[in-house]
Amino acid sequence: MQLIATLRSYWQVAVSDLLSTYATSVAETTIQLWLLNSLLIGFKDSSRYLTLYLTISSLSALIIGLFSGALSEKVGVLRAIMYACSVRIIAGLLIIGTIFVSSQSSLFSTHSAFWILTSLVVITTGSDTFYSPALTSFINRVTDSEKLIDVLSLVRLVSLMGTLLGPAIAGFASNSGAYIPILFTESFSLLAAILLVLLASRKHPEVHASSSVESAESTASASFVSFLNDWISGLKTFVHTATYRLLFPFAVLEALASAGIGFAVILFFTNVLHDTASYGWCMSAMSLGYAISFALAPRLAERMSFWSMLTLSYSLIIVSLTGLAFSPNGLVAVIFGFCFSFSQAIISPSFQTVLIRAVDESLVSQVISVFISVVTAIGAVSYSLWDFIYTHSWVAGLSPESTVLLGTVALYGVMLVLCISSRKLREITVE
Repeated sequence: MQLIATLRSYWQVAVSDLLSTYATSVAETTIQLWLLNSLLIGFKDSSRYLTLYLTISSLSALIIGLFSGALSEKVGVLRAIMYACSVRIIAGLLIIGTIFVSSQSSLFSTHSAFWILTSLVVITTGSDTFYSPALTSFINRVTDSEKLIDVLSLVRLVSLMGTLLGPAIAGFASNSGAYIPILFTESFSLLAAILLVLLASRKHPEVHASSSVESAESTASASFVSFLNDWISGLKTFVHTATYRLLFPFAVLEALASAGIGFAVILFFTNVLHDTASYGWCMSAMSLGYAISFALAPRLAERMSFWSMLTLSYSLIIVSLTGLAFSPNGLVAVIFGFCFSFSQAIISPSFQTVLIRAVDESLVSQVISVFISVVTAIGAVSYSLWDFIYTHSWVAGLSPESTVLLGTVALYGVMLVLCISSRKLREITVE
């Protein structure tokens, strides 16, 4: 009943985020599938182009994300949301134009079309990164303090439907060749999201307040200096905090493995199973696995120690990824993809809680910023490593895609051994 009451009051914001999340997931998955199944099909260096695409996208999200929160507050959260969605619409239409022209004529070479598309994706990725903190701030401003947790939970729950729906529709687009019509749904969804946010803001004039452009530009420079100071301060705290030093190797190995999985899974469905529709379903199933696991993780943490949960998570991940690497068809791969995401998310809330409580409350944002930025950067640049393994596969009778997936299994095996053999991990508690 509480959920229904909250939905009645804040349905515009919730549905707006659902539409935005759908737009992001359907565009991201559709573009990747078009790259592999149309633009780069039969192309000698297709894996290297995919590596460049994933690396550039990850780094652009990382760099823009460092300053997006501060800038959106200065520009004004409502205006930031409008700008982000509008830029995404324009860039999305240009992406559609690029796909249409490259498919209908020889005006663009494969190389040129790839770089035009990647440049536009950098813009959409940056806009996505800019949108997220602006929406969170918007929700905070239009919500009564005592209802904030309920509203945030509702928005995240409803927006999850977008991550479930988007990849599945993208898989259909690839299977039927309807890339352009499906990408048009991104633009329509974002237009509807803008209208719903405007409707939600009508009763809250405070969200219309913003600083001048000049103020925002000067603040951007100040924010950069402030960020560097905070980052250096956070780095010092990070180095001197035992818990961060203990968990950092696990986070780095996790980032390396996640990059390998992101690189190999789409290639596995495309080149080995030849079933791009199932790839979309796999991404949706993984989103569902994350959601279910996130919901169960707090209850599980009450009954198990941090060390036990970490050991369980790594063990289940190893089984899931091994099964995925040897999946004979799309359905089996989708099931193992769900099992992987479910297993990975079990430990995530506890891991974050341990990191937050390892330092003084006033230092959390600084240290977490260092931790995330370093780990994310390592993951982003590791795509080249996985491409090297992919193009120099040494295992006879095993596809390069399966080889990469088994390489990630090896990393999780290392993490499992480190976990089992660490006495200090057994002493960590989540309270």
